[in-house]
Amino acid sequence: MEVSINGQTFNFVSNTINAIKDDKLRNSYFNLTYKVFGLDFIPWYKSGYSGNNFIPHTLFLDDVAISSVGVAINNFKWHNNSKKYIQISTVATDPDYRQQGLSKWLMELVLEELHKKCDCIYLYANDSVINFYPKFGFIPAHEYRYSMPVTKRSGDFRKIDLSIKKDVDLLIEKHIESNPFALLAIDKNIGSMMFHCINFLSDNIYYVEKYDAVVIAEQENSDIFCYDVYTKNHCDLGDILGIIASEGIHTATLGFTPSSETGYTIEKAIEKDSTFFVLDGKENILADNKVTFPFLSRA
Repeated sequence: MEVSINGQTFNFVSNTINAIKDDKLRNSYFNLTYKVFGLDFIPWYKSGYSGNNFIPHTLFLDDVAISSVGVAINNFKWHNNSKKYIQISTVATDPDYRQQGLSKWLMELVLEELHKKCDCIYLYANDSVINFYPKFGFIPAHEYRYSMPVTKRSGDFRKIDLSIKKDVDLLIEKHIESNPFALLAIDKNIGSMMFHCINFLSDNIYYVEKYDAVVIAEQENSDIFCYDVYTKNHCDLGDILGIIASEGIHTATLGFTPSSETGYTIEKAIEKDSTFFVLDGKENILADNKVTFPFLSRA
């Protein structure tokens, strides 16, 4: 669709990565996100698991992606109630076309389109654009991080190999079972989970046989950061993490909100060059709750 912005005509495309019919346009969008953020969407797209929950809204000039605002649709369970939350993500403009109102035009269009279609709209902003989003009604909010002691336990586990179809099928099957330890849990968003696993965490996915559980976690120094856990078993999270923990691991930090605060140390989240915003007037569970939005839902 042709649109005019400040006297300049652009081709506007709003669709999922899979549904963009022109390979040239898709590849140009990939080039833009890599140029601006260093994000490589190609392995995710080629995997076939990019899904329908991420929708770039993009302006093209002569088939070249100039500016884009991504919309990530996240279906969550909050206290076992279904929620539709929207993350604004991958807001990118080619450096040669900045200060021309292109991101502003896209943001206004996206917010008008989505405002009545979801429970919450949120985003993560780096410091260079921290003053941009309040112009659209976004207000800062604070996430919290939960950590707990971990004791090494015996038990069999193995790494999930994403080059093996049976392992990928196992990962997806367990993901659909969801995280029984989470108060705010991802509800069947295979695309987002696979984006993180393919691009960043392929070497950090484990299957714990005793609990028929898949754990996505990174270990560094004396801490294990647990992004997500998928199982149907009624067990203790510490028991699962204790099996995959290396010697010397004493603490687990969670990339999600646990269903109970008991036994956890809770601290306000501080992330370098990142501020969390929610759209004022929409649901804001962070106002009265100490919440971590699931890390594997981030786009």
